[in-house]
Amino acid sequence: MIAKNKFTKAHQMKQAIQQLIGGGGQNKLNFPLILKLKQQFQRFRRKKRLNSRLLHYVEKLTPPTYLTKIDIHLADHCNLNCFGCSHFSQVAQPKFPTLQTYEKDIKALSAITQGFIGKIQLMGGEPLLNPNCKDFFALTRKYFPNVPIWLVTNGVLLLKQNQEFWQSCRENAIEIHPTKYPINIDWGAIQRICKEQEVVLKFFMNSDKKQKVMTKMILNPKGNSNPFYSFIGCTLNQCAQLYDGKLYPCTFTAYIEHFNKHFSQNLQITPLDFIDIHKPNLTYQEILSFMAKPLPFCRYCDTMKWQHIGEWKTSKKDITEYLE
Repeated sequence: MIAKNKFTKAHQMKQAIQQLIGGGGQNKLNFPLILKLKQQFQRFRRKKRLNSRLLHYVEKLTPPTYLTKIDIHLADHCNLNCFGCSHFSQVAQPKFPTLQTYEKDIKALSAITQGFIGKIQLMGGEPLLNPNCKDFFALTRKYFPNVPIWLVTNGVLLLKQNQEFWQSCRENAIEIHPTKYPINIDWGAIQRICKEQEVVLKFFMNSDKKQKVMTKMILNPKGNSNPFYSFIGCTLNQCAQLYDGKLYPCTFTAYIEHFNKHFSQNLQITPLDFIDIHKPNLTYQEILSFMAKPLPFCRYCDTMKWQHIGEWKTSKKDITEYLE
């Protein structure tokens, strides 16, 4: 029935197009028919958008079959100064995980997921500010032998890395995925050294082929937003963060401490906003279900007002970068 309807509509559209030129071969446009087709097309487009939006909502509220990726900070702070950073890295004080804590957490995550994660992204902040990157690479590969591991970096410090760094990348199959910002970096030299060291280099989110743009992500410090609408409109809550032994569904919940400290705010994190991965008898399914529902913290977001604001720019470290 569906195929027949599609054929019928296609045949009708073909006939309608043929009738657009009216009157015995003369090039006179059939304006009443054009208007009718335009109205039909607008109704079809609205229906298509509605169906796409409903599918998006269903997908957001359905637990995933597995975690497609996990983000882990090797450093909270950054050597760039991006406007409205969703990790609050431009206002974060220097902070690194310890190797002991990291191993405890990554080991627990491996046991719960049985190593079944789409990929692990080691990032920040700027991960290369951490002087022990090579050791974190080895620990991550030890507990996730079959998972792609990406180093997501701005690339500023890549040419300053020593041979031990490159050897660890190669031995642990670490892929380097830099984000290309509109700053002066010798990408040709970076490409050459990666090739010499046999380390995969691919630009993050195809940032080498398109201009880096900014999104202003609005927070609501009053905490009176509708959590459900904030959740379904959010583009961050598919970014699971492993941070200090806890699994968060987005960057805002994981790193809000930096926002609160720098701007003297009190956006609260409750025990319902994260999962302690050291919780006894924690199951993978419990984590997956947690990822598909609004959280108390969602009341602090105003995702319906998030908007693109143009080209990349630097931060003035002002709270207005997160306010309407």
